[in-house]
Amino acid sequence: MALMTDIKQALVIGATGNIGRHVVRMLRDRGLAVRGLARDVSDLPEGVDRVSADVRDLDALRAAVRDIDAVLLVWPFMAADGIDDVAAVLGRPGRRVVYVSAMSVRDDAPPERNGVWGQVEDAVRRSGADWTFLRASGFATNTLQWAPAIRAGRPVRVPYLHAARSLIDERDIADVAVLAMTSPGHAGRAYTLTGPAAVTQAEQVRLVGAAAGLPVSAEEAGHDEARAEMLSWAEPGFADAALAYWASLVTTPEPVTDTVRQLTGSSARPFASWARDHAADFRPLSVEEVARRYVEAFRAGRMDRALTLTDPGLVRIAPAETGGERMELRGLPHIMANAERLTADLEIHAVTADGPFVGGDRFAVRFTFDQTHRPTGRRTEATKLSLYTVAGGTIVREEVSYFDPPARPR
Repeated sequence: MALMTDIKQALVIGATGNIGRHVVRMLRDRGLAVRGLARDVSDLPEGVDRVSADVRDLDALRAAVRDIDAVLLVWPFMAADGIDDVAAVLGRPGRRVVYVSAMSVRDDAPPERNGVWGQVEDAVRRSGADWTFLRASGFATNTLQWAPAIRAGRPVRVPYLHAARSLIDERDIADVAVLAMTSPGHAGRAYTLTGPAAVTQAEQVRLVGAAAGLPVSAEEAGHDEARAEMLSWAEPGFADAALAYWASLVTTPEPVTDTVRQLTGSSARPFASWARDHAADFRPLSVEEVARRYVEAFRAGRMDRALTLTDPGLVRIAPAETGGERMELRGLPHIMANAERLTADLEIHAVTADGPFVGGDRFAVRFTFDQTHRPTGRRTEATKLSLYTVAGGTIVREEVSYFDPPARPR
């Protein structure tokens, strides 16, 4: 059925992500011309104009936004670096820009105190576009980080088990996004979107286990353990603020709004429904499926997805990085810290992944990096082969061989 709307063409930035893929499908099904921008657009449906680029590639963004009436912006970074230039490209009087923000943003606080979300909001406000902000609570999809433990039959370790969160289904955010993109009356509005109830993290784990049909238990992770795990992907300030916030939710549950129903006419989906719909994501995967998803995550630039396929106690061996010794790095925090050390002097322009090549309980991927060594300005290609071992539906071991010696940090 065609949608009654005053727009003709829409751009979805983050078109293959958890929210964007639903928005793309809904707009296309309603007869609109849809353009999708993402690093890897191979999975976009037929009939969608595909733009393979990073959102901060301003030349690609200028071409992508040409003749566009409405934009969905999902900012995939934990910092706002580059948002002013991006917002300037998107901004135009009469063009609708719908940005997926966070419930933590406060209108009475300056942008720098509202984190990356507030800074992106500020840039979009100043861009001249007709903006709408979707200030969402925690995403239900974030619980996919528990998948490696559940697949392996281990307890899920969570900080503040009794913190109650009003997690929202990504489809509810998509429903509101499509409404704001295609209907008048939403410009200059900031909507707080949550699920229909605040559910403790312990209950979330129980609901996931029940949906997947697996015996699942939860254990409380200490503050230091949780912080160390978060530092594998987040800045210290963000990790500390998040942990303090979750601690507060033990006694003061996250707020619940009825905004989704008020706007769309349908109540927000409960977490139990989300768990049932994603039950297969928590069940053990075959080696072939782990390999396929892992490579797809890298091609899309989605390390968050790749990490859901990786055991937290991953063992990594890369002799070329350790002077020829077969030293083992154990655990994601140590492995991520090592990666930051190795790439400190590098600007990575692009990464290609060839494979996966599957055999038995292992698979191999050949990675090629287009990179510039900042101190010298020398641009090169570097290639390595990673051999992964899978057990219990997760990656437990990585052995790395370099075709080109890794760059040495200063």
